[in-house]
Amino acid sequence: MNDFNIQAASMMSGVSVHQIRAWEKRYSALTPKRLGNNFRSYSQENITRLKLLGELTRRGIAISKIANLNTDELEKQYDYLMNNESHHVEEENSVENTDKLELLINFLKVKRFDLVNHEVLKLKTLSAVSKIIIPLMKYIMKDNEAIYNRDAKNLLNVLIDETSRISNNSLSFKGSR
Repeated sequence: MNDFNIQAASMMSGVSVHQIRAWEKRYSALTPKRLGNNFRSYSQENITRLKLLGELTRRGIAISKIANLNTDELEKQYDYLMNNESHHVEEENSVENTDKLELLINFLKVKRFDLVNHEVLKLKTLSAVSKIIIPLMKYIMKDNEAIYNRDAKNLLNVLIDETSRISNNSLSFKGSR
């Protein structure tokens, strides 16, 4: 049996436990099996569906509009969105990434590591890794004082963790389809 509990389904799909429960209750977006103890049990198909729902809602589509679509229709929506997004978003992202990087470097110059940390946790794309996170790491590493600054070291750890998280999320989503 390759089924997973709600915590595992949440980790694998990138959708919070609270969100999964809400989507089940309010929109009947999915119906996991129930075990004898009434715990939810999610199949790999449920997790793929959750990933698609999560990706689509993060891109601005209301859950109420897609909750009742079957998984094939969700995949078509996702593919359509990604194909159309890639044509016009790349140019926008280039400017946005440049602006975001400039802002974050200014925060670093005034030692506002907390603000950098807050903004980095919002990033979700591989483009953000290459255009923002890696240049931030390089900037911090050039600063000789950063080696002795605990906040700078902590921020470097966050940047490394976020690079890993974003990369893994991107690869695991593509690999599951």
